[in-house]
Amino acid sequence: MERRTSLILGALFILASGLMYSVERVISIVHWSALTHTGSFPTSPPPPSLLDNLFIPLFLLVGIIFIYFAFKRNGE
Repeated sequence: MERRTSLILGALFILASGLMYSVERVISIVHWSALTHTGSFPTSPPPPSLLDNLFIPLFLLVGIIFIYFAFKRNGE
């Protein structure tokens, strides 16, 4: 695999990880907002953890590995 391809894949995996985390945060806030109309709700929305969704740390790790190998090949 070429260096450029590895860098692009690494960046895409990291962006996908960040996008999934952001979507989970938005869903958490929308869910909390829907709960406020029921009358019993927590005072603030519960923030999701990075480890709630298995794919977020997995995609982040794969992206970092792709970028690491892209720069490692550059030095050889």
